[in-house]
Amino acid sequence: ILTGKLSVPGLTLRPRDRFDIITALMTRGDADAIALLEAQSKTDTTDDARRYAYAAGAARGTAENKQKYFDAFLNDTTLAESWIEASVNPFNSIHQSALTFPYLEPALKELPKLKRTRKIFFVNQWLAAFIGGQCDARALAVVQDFLKREEKTLDRDLRLKVLEAVDGLERCVKIKQKSQVSSPKSQV
Repeated sequence: ILTGKLSVPGLTLRPRDRFDIITALMTRGDADAIALLEAQSKTDTTDDARRYAYAAGAARGTAENKQKYFDAFLNDTTLAESWIEASVNPFNSIHQSALTFPYLEPALKELPKLKRTRKIFFVNQWLAAFIGGQCDARALAVVQDFLKREEKTLDRDLRLKVLEAVDGLERCVKIKQKSQVSSPKSQV
């Protein structure tokens, strides 16, 4: 569908759809995803397309790429907030949680700065992406340790936002633990 080799009557892919497909392929490590992104970026050079391409690039599953994007999120003063908002979810794909786990604690430590320097709802999306991109007990421990360590210094509103965001992670960890305990052994 993306390359035009297959068509579905009545289905027209918008530019955003194309970049969303490429992002999904990128998060799963598809061998053609990088070439598809490059081709789509050459075809569509609008401002929106450049933002979508940047977001899709955040899903590239290498440690070097994750480091590059995280550094840009925090230090590139020319990077528009809307570009960060578009890319934090692909960056934190649940399919790449092992690659993004090292950024969880640094992302939490940035909360006071982000509260001061970003729009009101930015912190919510930041937390949803960084915490929501994890689903294991190690990540839950990082968040719980952060809350405990920052109990007296973290602004109340930020603490509540972290507690709200960690709810999904807590549920995910409980479900995984319960399914590992209750799943019957294979009978061969």
